[in-house]
Amino acid sequence: MDKHDLPDFSGKCISAQLVGSKNSYDLYDAKFQYQGGKLFLVGIIPEGSSESGWDANQIGAIDWTQVSSYVLFDSLEAFTEAVEISDAYQDEW
Repeated sequence: MDKHDLPDFSGKCISAQLVGSKNSYDLYDAKFQYQGGKLFLVGIIPEGSSESGWDANQIGAIDWTQVSSYVLFDSLEAFTEAVEISDAYQDEW
């Protein structure tokens, strides 16, 4: 894959669904990196992306070949607002 074909997620927050997983994986300000011959999306795990928050503000990586779909938020603030809406909706159940 040519580096010019890769999307630019600078300053944005991506919430990715992986093949065979029911969970989403969230990264902020992610960049593409080759590691061990595989293409990864590497960024900061935002607060609110896991229930316990144990991994917030840590570096995370997603194997790009395993991404089946994603939602892109224009900013970390937009992602945080979406998480708050989702949490409020789940609390009503």
